[in-house]
Amino acid sequence: MNRNKMRENIMKLIYQADVHNNYIFSFFTDAYELMEDTTPVNDQYFMTVVKSFIDYKTLIDNEISNNLKKWDIDRIGKVELAIMRLAVTEMMYLNDIPLKVSINEAIELAKVFADDQAPKYINGVLASILKSIENA
Repeated sequence: MNRNKMRENIMKLIYQADVHNNYIFSFFTDAYELMEDTTPVNDQYFMTVVKSFIDYKTLIDNEISNNLKKWDIDRIGKVELAIMRLAVTEMMYLNDIPLKVSINEAIELAKVFADDQAPKYINGVLASILKSIENA
């Protein structure tokens, strides 16, 4: 499974975990066991993203919230939020992925899974997060 498809699957898992609030870890683990065509590289990527998201969800959400303009995180659609959570997880906790690649991949996911306004909005929020990371 290529990295793009893996991102798509992780985004869907983050979305489902949000919908099924109390079962996040077991949900991720069970879903991963059902995935086909895993490789050691994909295993490492998947587990790093999932573990980072689970461990740092509050920090990830705070980073998103801090970079919203006149908006509250609770008002963001669950699909858009899942896309941003995946991107911010990569940006903050996966040092081997260039920050702009995470942003670009999030925009591509938004073009497929969200409404027409979402890619621009997600790009704006993630660009703001990029600046804060680069200035830290």
